[in-house]
Amino acid sequence: MRATFTCEPPSPAQVGYAPAAVTSATPPRDRAARRRAVGERLLADEGVLWSALPVEWPRQPRRAAGARDDEDELPGWRWRVIRTLWALLRRPRESFADVQEPVAHSSILAFLYTVRIPVWLVTVVVLGLRAALGAGEEFVVRPIDDVLDPHLVEVLGVWILLMVPIGLPLLYFFGGLLTHVALALTGGAPRSIAASMRATGYAMAAPLAVLSLAELPLYLGVAGSFPYYLVVFGLMSGLFFRQLARALAGTHRISLLRGILVAIVPLALFAAAAVIRLIFVLQELPGWSPPPASPYLLP
Repeated sequence: MRATFTCEPPSPAQVGYAPAAVTSATPPRDRAARRRAVGERLLADEGVLWSALPVEWPRQPRRAAGARDDEDELPGWRWRVIRTLWALLRRPRESFADVQEPVAHSSILAFLYTVRIPVWLVTVVVLGLRAALGAGEEFVVRPIDDVLDPHLVEVLGVWILLMVPIGLPLLYFFGGLLTHVALALTGGAPRSIAASMRATGYAMAAPLAVLSLAELPLYLGVAGSFPYYLVVFGLMSGLFFRQLARALAGTHRISLLRGILVAIVPLALFAAAAVIRLIFVLQELPGWSPPPASPYLLP
């Protein structure tokens, strides 16, 4: 059974291009344009979508040999990710007006990995090359060194960074679980826990993408300033809070005020995950000054 969506997606003109008409005369080199045109047509036709978020559309097998050029093909993954991010930022509540269950958790996790892992891979590769070439051996004193052994801090920082691919589904699962518990404690959850996880996962997609870019210079030692990351962290936490409150209001058909109240709990988890990861990297904190140089300090 397909869900019916009544939201109005952004028009092709709003995203900066108008798709070409899909005809049998379209040359093979315009296959990508034909697929985008199919996607735009699906988004523009109300009442025919099984999901307002393109990443949840079913995957198509490869075209069979001898298939006609005028056969419709759904857009590729990159187009789906971009349009899903656009829909979540542009219309966060309307994107969750209807939920088809069972929820496709695999599509949501694939979406989260797509927006988070590429920058993580760049970070790991660059740090690995630095270590292999013997660069970046200068010892840096961090605020966390006042509490833990500096060598332990370095090991924990690397371990937490390498655990990002495992921590991402954990953040998705526990974030959705806490969201659903908060809903149950504030009057009940009209939909399933899977729907709450879906709303939480999509709400954290854009903030995670931006935070991953902001963390890159911190890990590479290009920018160690605390105010720089604090501004980005505050903005992305606010964006996650806004997105989740509206997603919950649309998913569970509750008031926006209640959605705001419930979103406080997963916001705490989202912020804690970012703080724990970055506390081992930040080189500055308000009110902290590095200890004076000492000949007895063994890096």
